[in-house]
Amino acid sequence: MAWESLKRLAEVVELLRRECPWDRAQTLFSMRYQALEEVYEYIEAIERGDRERIVEEIGDLLTVALMLLKIAEDEGVASADEILERTVAKLIFKHPHIFSDKKDWGMKEVLENWENTKKDGILSGVDTRRPALVTAHRIGEKVARVGFDWESAEEVLKKVKEECREFLEAQNEEERREELGDLLFALAQYARKVGYYAEDSLRKANDKFKRRFSQLELEAKRRGKSLKDMSLKEMDGIWERIKKS
Repeated sequence: MAWESLKRLAEVVELLRRECPWDRAQTLFSMRYQALEEVYEYIEAIERGDRERIVEEIGDLLTVALMLLKIAEDEGVASADEILERTVAKLIFKHPHIFSDKKDWGMKEVLENWENTKKDGILSGVDTRRPALVTAHRIGEKVARVGFDWESAEEVLKKVKEECREFLEAQNEEERREELGDLLFALAQYARKVGYYAEDSLRKANDKFKRRFSQLELEAKRRGKSLKDMSLKEMDGIWERIKKS
């Protein structure tokens, strides 16, 4: 690893923290959304397979991490050395198959050990403030490691159909909201079981809808019209042609 380059980046971050008015004003609390934004930008770059963006976003993530280390020191939360030492100790503790006598462990034993190291329960580390579909996937992933899971994707699909039926049969809005949540959770588990993320699927669906709607707007302009002036039937006709193309 390029330690000299990483050291240079840390020096630049320290300089910015001392001399840049914006960086000086930041706190651990104020940086929370910037950290989240950088993660999403990295995810987008990975999904697009854009090498230049991937390189840039990894750099941005490193910059934010180093800035957080510096801010934590400035706020008296902990020194950078303490944070790094605790991180190293945690990694060693969670990887006995690398750092102790568990060299014969496979993926199953590794994942089971990770869950067994949780002090406050299997789901204690799941933050429900994250995107809901991501959280649902993570919950299913964690409980599956201790055997609490459907045997096959087909079994999950049966659950999806059951939840869909219960949603359609709901008698009032309160029941309908609850059943909709159950249905979305079941769909997230089906996605997990067949090897992908419901969050990714929904993000792609959002992108597809946005792209098609932009084409709809362009077609309306080409006709010299505003969407507000078009009937739903007229817009639907254009929409179907866009889908086919």
